Amino acid sequence: MSQKEVDGVLAKAHKLLKAASILIKEDVDESTFKEAYDAMILVSRALIFSLGYKPRTIGSHAITINFCELYFGPKIKAVINRFKRMREKRNYLIYGAGIMISKTEALNAISSAKDFLSMIEAEIFKKR
Repeated sequence: MSQKEVDGVLAKAHKLLKAASILIKEDVDESTFKEAYDAMILVSRALIFSLGYKPRTIGSHAITINFCELYFGPKIKAVINRFKRMREKRNYLIYGAGIMISKTEALNAISSAKDFLSMIEAEIFKKR
């Protein structure tokens, strides 16, 4: 994947994060959470693409998160664990029933996504 295409994925991740920031102001907590999570997935995929790989299989969200865990190692263990919990909650939101996302969880998702995007972008730009 070209640098321009990677930049396009990064731009889309930023748009999702912006959408999450708008949705939280409208008290749409579940959608806020999903948009923040999706921003994290996209920026993770941008990292993978920037290294010349492209995940194309069922379960690609879990594979994407596991790739980031292996790539960064233990130095971001807490971030990866939060990302994994977000994936599980996002799956319940989409495929399950009865789960609610609180305002605090939605705000934390935005915060986590902002931090994660900054970290991944720094890594991508460092490799250029």
